[in-house]
Amino acid sequence: MIDLHMHTTYSDGTESCETVLKKCQEKNLDYISITDHNTALAYEELENKNIKQFYSGKIIAGIELNTKILNIPIEILGYGIDYKKMNELIKNIYIPVEKRNLIEVNRLYNKCIKYGIELENNCLDNYNSDIFASTFFHKEITKNKKNKNLISEEAWNSSKIFYRQYMSDPKTPLYVEMDDFVPDFETASNLIRQCGGLVFVPHIFEYKENSMMILNDILKNHTIDGIECYYTTFTEEQHSMILDICKKHNLFISGGCDFHGKIKPDVDIGVGYGNLHIPTCILDNWISKVYLFS
Repeated sequence: MIDLHMHTTYSDGTESCETVLKKCQEKNLDYISITDHNTALAYEELENKNIKQFYSGKIIAGIELNTKILNIPIEILGYGIDYKKMNELIKNIYIPVEKRNLIEVNRLYNKCIKYGIELENNCLDNYNSDIFASTFFHKEITKNKKNKNLISEEAWNSSKIFYRQYMSDPKTPLYVEMDDFVPDFETASNLIRQCGGLVFVPHIFEYKENSMMILNDILKNHTIDGIECYYTTFTEEQHSMILDICKKHNLFISGGCDFHGKIKPDVDIGVGYGNLHIPTCILDNWISKVYLFS
């Protein structure tokens, strides 16, 4: 088994690199990849440690980058990257996460007021830039039951869905423009290629009703190496559909649970909600093309 999608405290995960490696060892995973958002600093920490005392398998150096397609914010995965080069190059493309959070919070506040969402007058005084705008405003919005008429039941119950359904969708009144701090698809994917990596599209169905529109645009207008076909929330139908698309377009296959620790307490490394099983054999036709960290 493998797991090529997980996060540490270097981005929005709650567990340290060592803890993540120990959990991977407990699951007896053959290959793993730490894919923090817009940073590969985890690998610079690990290069100074005796990794084998925590995890005996193989590690593919990876990263998850924010980008956009059709003005919709999405993510791409890079595998087999030169992590030191990546950590230098991203400084010229991505702003610090705290700065991004502040921009998004202020833009979303104005959108909420214009849309008629009722917020406490001093809510921004309580904001800490370590918190995602979606997480903060979801909590503020759901404090007032009157706001329930303005967003979907799904979004009311989940800040993650609120982000995908409203903040990330140009068709909604709560869409937050990100053109000035989120690079386009070509810029982000070229960054991965400059660092010697392969470009994969992760968790495509997390983009809800925009999923196939996004994927079709990528396949038509851009070059990728593979798609994440095994993912925590995918149904069997979705899993089969993406496998068929990979076969049709001669694309590589990857898979991961998207572990975040306490942020997603029901998602465990290697197994997702409990029934995820990513076979090692899906690496057979591309593992030789990537840099192995260990």
